[in-house]
Amino acid sequence: MLPTLLKGPALHSALMFRTLEQSRGCKPYMLVGYDKEGKEMGHLLIIKRRSIRIIPPVLNYWYTINGEGAYRSEYSNAKREEIFAMFLEKIFDMLDFRHTFIEALNIEDSRFAYSTFSSHNFIPMRDQRLYISLHSKEPHERLTRAYKAHIRKAENSGVTNMRATTPEEIKEGLKLMRNYYRSKIQRKLPKEDVLRTMLYTPDGNLSDEAKLFIVKHRNKIIGSSLCIYEDTRACLAFSCGLRKSHPLLYPGIMAIWAAITDAHKNGYAHFEFLEARALPLMQRKFIQTLLNYGGKQVGTLRWYRFKWNWINKILRKIYI
Repeated sequence: MLPTLLKGPALHSALMFRTLEQSRGCKPYMLVGYDKEGKEMGHLLIIKRRSIRIIPPVLNYWYTINGEGAYRSEYSNAKREEIFAMFLEKIFDMLDFRHTFIEALNIEDSRFAYSTFSSHNFIPMRDQRLYISLHSKEPHERLTRAYKAHIRKAENSGVTNMRATTPEEIKEGLKLMRNYYRSKIQRKLPKEDVLRTMLYTPDGNLSDEAKLFIVKHRNKIIGSSLCIYEDTRACLAFSCGLRKSHPLLYPGIMAIWAAITDAHKNGYAHFEFLEARALPLMQRKFIQTLLNYGGKQVGTLRWYRFKWNWINKILRKIYI
């Protein structure tokens, strides 16, 4: 049973907890801190993950911290870092002997808790965030010349995009997404049932915390994207399109464009590409593709700490 939580980043929300709770290979933990009066100071979602390799046969366990956490709005950065340090100590108390490493990803401010991570022998590695500001310009003004032409050509060819609202549209959109991500090694898609729980509230209505968008041509769904929402930010979690069978209709571009325009229409200040975070070098081409929407690339850090301290010492000498 989760307590009532502060509003904060989608990556630390109750929705994300419930989603991970039903995902294979994941076990989420929600750490919640209270002051002396019993009021919540903040909370942090961490995930224990498991992966199995057949060749060579290896069973790995590791812990993931996705971002800084959620805190009361009146707290200063110093206070947030103080609470985060307490959360980190609690995580160390929870660790079992089987874990391989701990990773802290999606840290938006590279200076956040720098001293805390360093004191625990975490290794900093370069990372990037990619987002679009929706409050200063219209999204169409930020597009590159080529993408403006692609979207105009797709629309002239009869391509439409919209939010999936019926059970049939949601089923087809998720099926298309599942088939697309089946071949992706670095980008994994949760089970269809898990994604479906994100799109609906407990009473069966469509949720405002997550939306599925579909791209149609002649009543056939050729693209889809899934977006999750915070107070002022929309975050693209997954997107796909039948690029090979419909190359001149640009379904992948239109799927992302549907999420961007909807976020702007509903007054969100920023649109972030979650898939662009923590990608390896082989996926840099994907990041360059996203920059065509007018995104800004901001450098930050991700942190790793291995179970074996001698490895941490060697890697810190290399990376610091």
